[in-house]
Amino acid sequence: MLNFGIFGAGDIAHAMASTISQMKSVNMYAIASRSMEKAEKYQKQYGMEKAYGSYEELAQDEKVDVIYIATPHSFHYEQARMCLNYGKHVLCEKAFTVNAQQAEELIKLSEQKGLFLGEAMWTRFMPLTEKLAGILNDRIIGEVTYMTANLNFPMMNKARLVDPMLAGGALLDVGIYPLTMAAIVMGKDIEDIRTTAVLTEEGVDKMGQYTLLYKSGKIADLNGGMCSFGDGNAVIYGTAGHILIEGVNCPQRITVFDCDGNIIKQLKKEKQISGYEYEIEACARAIQKGALECPQMPHSESLRMMKLMDEIREKMGVRYPFEQ
Repeated sequence: MLNFGIFGAGDIAHAMASTISQMKSVNMYAIASRSMEKAEKYQKQYGMEKAYGSYEELAQDEKVDVIYIATPHSFHYEQARMCLNYGKHVLCEKAFTVNAQQAEELIKLSEQKGLFLGEAMWTRFMPLTEKLAGILNDRIIGEVTYMTANLNFPMMNKARLVDPMLAGGALLDVGIYPLTMAAIVMGKDIEDIRTTAVLTEEGVDKMGQYTLLYKSGKIADLNGGMCSFGDGNAVIYGTAGHILIEGVNCPQRITVFDCDGNIIKQLKKEKQISGYEYEIEACARAIQKGALECPQMPHSESLRMMKLMDEIREKMGVRYPFEQ
């Protein structure tokens, strides 16, 4: 059984610790935080064996097999690199890194070390996402021509999201989800990207519109923001109907309509712990097989998505102070 350690003690770490502690196939072993008090609180709450007041101490623990990184984006590269250098497998929360250069360096290091490295983009591991692929392959709505997707939450009060030094902004935090759904639905053949954004005084994007034009003639109209609340849905339009996906980041229900607006198929999420267990299970299977990546989110796709967001940030005029 693989022993998991967690870097960070925020909301996502809570969700992951709670999930792993309810799974029988893996063990919630340890947590690290810059605050020993926070780490010990998690340890007690989730019955972990160890709590650490520094990330390096956890990475040095010989009993740890896999480290899940749940810290802000700006720390992902350095922390993942440290974990790999200490011989640990890594599952890193999205966004994988701040930019494509960092992602490429981590992928090369994981290959050199022969260690698993994965991006915890949970949407790609969801059972409903796999079923969506089947619906599209069956051409139930005919040929897909257009889609919309959005994810918006009022989060301007979160320090990490407005701080350029922490790779703040809506794109890396929530915009990545509509982009991921577009990648799942529309594929990779992007011909042009058109972007509109509203930036904060600090120079990060608080709201962005990303329109992707594909070589096949399809269009994806996407939106991500942190200054308002949206429905968080995606709609896929085809020549014979449309598909409504409720929950672009964590699909709750998929409804297929014909051209007259009649429901012809509906799928709901199955009973689950939190939805995070699917990426943990996939990660564990890959490690046990000796694989360095998950088929649901291979290194090539993590790198492609980082390059896509690099291009979008360039068009928006967002560059972080620590980037070359």
